[in-house]
Amino acid sequence: MLHLQKQLLSLGHAASPRFCYLHRAASPDLFSLHRSLLSTAASLGHIAAEDYLVTTCGLTRETARKSTKYISHWKCTSNADSVLAFLAGPALRLSKADIANVVAYDPRILNSSVDKSLKVCIASFRSHGFSDAQVQTFARTVPYVFRSFKVQEKLGFWIPFLGSPEMFLRVLKRNYYLLTSDLEKVVKPNIELLRECGLSVCVIAKMCIPSSRLLTSNPETVKSILVRADKLGVPRHSLMFRQAVSTTMGLGAETVVAKLKFFSETLGCSEAEVLSMVRRNPVVLRCSREKLLSVSEFLIKVVGFDTGCILRRPTLLMYSMRRLVPRYYVMKVLQEKGLTRKDQNFYTLVTLGDELFRCRYIHPHKDVLPGLDDEYTNACKGKLPAGVVL
Repeated sequence: MLHLQKQLLSLGHAASPRFCYLHRAASPDLFSLHRSLLSTAASLGHIAAEDYLVTTCGLTRETARKSTKYISHWKCTSNADSVLAFLAGPALRLSKADIANVVAYDPRILNSSVDKSLKVCIASFRSHGFSDAQVQTFARTVPYVFRSFKVQEKLGFWIPFLGSPEMFLRVLKRNYYLLTSDLEKVVKPNIELLRECGLSVCVIAKMCIPSSRLLTSNPETVKSILVRADKLGVPRHSLMFRQAVSTTMGLGAETVVAKLKFFSETLGCSEAEVLSMVRRNPVVLRCSREKLLSVSEFLIKVVGFDTGCILRRPTLLMYSMRRLVPRYYVMKVLQEKGLTRKDQNFYTLVTLGDELFRCRYIHPHKDVLPGLDDEYTNACKGKLPAGVVL
């Protein structure tokens, strides 16, 4: 069959009168066979590449089928075998599942040169202080850019800016645009905009940890975020301004307006009073309406707080019912037993960390109230003692 295929291919390329005669005289069946053989010859590389991706690299058949276009030009698998050996070897020690993930996202990595590309990439990580485990984490976190991003340029900027490879990986898990955003046209202009607001580079780096999109978004978008933060009335020189910026980054202008109106209607206060509360803690705007309704109702109707108290301490609205209810239950039990003041400040109890709260308000009374610790633990899971209604 291969001999016949070669003869047909040579006929297809001939330009002699003899070929013209054959072309005219050949039967439709002969040319149908010709097209079939050409189709089979063209698909052999595709099928072989697909099988390699499935059997050797561990990809699913569907994923392999989509990836073959990047590697079907192979004449042999020796380079790909070297790449796989390198990924599994001492430099990276990736598992079979990790390797399958890397290849699935970036099948062209199998075309890479181990010596000229992959080893150079790993050396760049090492030069920036990455440990073996951290390089592995990077490959697992962003397998689609492992071999293709500008290693020296991006790591040379982000590692000093964020302070360590560990912090870089922490931010990268939330925002892989750290690797793809243009440093000169996007990241550095955004840093300069924030510096113009009076924020130091150190503060900006800290803001980047939970809100890294602030640096990788379009600078025009960042300008609008800063304008919305200013409208909340939080002074730029205050510690709360960074919280205002982080908050408005996640909320659109219409959402902010709607939230302010909701606060005013729910708490029964003026817009000016709501803005005053937000200036104390802008993060309160991130709370959902459902949470705000349940918490404010509990604080007002059960605990007995007035609106003014909540406006002065907006952090109260940010605590969950799983925190508020158990603390209130413990306070009422201690008051009934005369173990704490009748005018005990509930806000003080709420703001303590769990361990410190137990040490101050539960453990000292374990002899008198031996079951209180378990009751508090169950209440934190949403299970109040039978018969207790708050």
